Amino acid sequence: MAKPLHVLWKKPSDTGAYSGGAWVAGGGLALANLTTQDVQEVARSTNTAEASTWWRIDLGRLTPLSMFALLNHNGSTLARRRHIVTNSPDNSGPAVYDTGFERMRVPTVVWGAEAFGAFPFDGVDADAYPGGTIDLHIAPEPVYGRYLFTQISDTDNPAGYLQAGRFMAGEAWAHRYKYGLTVKTADPSVVKRTRGGMRLVRQLPRYRTVSVTFEHMLARDAYGTGFEIDRQLGKSGDFLLVCDPDEDPTLRFRRAVYAALTDTVGITTTSLGRYGWAINAEELI
Repeated sequence: MAKPLHVLWKKPSDTGAYSGGAWVAGGGLALANLTTQDVQEVARSTNTAEASTWWRIDLGRLTPLSMFALLNHNGSTLARRRHIVTNSPDNSGPAVYDTGFERMRVPTVVWGAEAFGAFPFDGVDADAYPGGTIDLHIAPEPVYGRYLFTQISDTDNPAGYLQAGRFMAGEAWAHRYKYGLTVKTADPSVVKRTRGGMRLVRQLPRYRTVSVTFEHMLARDAYGTGFEIDRQLGKSGDFLLVCDPDEDPTLRFRRAVYAALTDTVGITTTSLGRYGWAINAEELI
């Protein structure tokens, strides 16, 4: 049986009020860009000082959170990130949950696994992040708080600023899936041949697709989550799918996809009190 797959589809961070730090206000680089589906539309800090590279989200009420994800960021290999969930608006009170500062780029190459000089000395292989950089943290269990503070320390970033294209925080849904999960690279490039037989390719950006089937679901999962993902998100909503958050980093981010549904499937009654559902999705790039 496969390990539980995680889906972050309820994103209270999108509707919360952002503040804090020092972020470029104009030129399409505002902090609010962290809530849009376009991961190329980034929020950019004015500099790399720690006083500038943080933000606070007021979620409006006590909110369950278990997954935190920062997509398409330019954090260096030395960058560290910290999430603090609290009920104190100025973060002066006790934290409900504190991740501490964690490395934003997870090592994906074991030191010495390749010949000397052939492996990256920082342990990070960019090819292991096919959808762009993802800083991911999953709490052992949901935590409840009104305010979420995110702090980033990357003062020596060579770009002179910190930027990111998407931030998502909420309570992820986890469920075991049927063997047969498919992660595929889709290539929409157009191939033609000339009259002389030469092959011509008009290259278009590649993206990943995911197909996964769930069986033997309880009604609360099938209708409380599967049905609601179809109904509330449809083809226009976005979510983050992580096949296995505990697997080796060389695979984890290849099988973590920021995506949208290509179609809705519906709920099938598979046996007495058990149901089936599926996700068919394509990557948002």
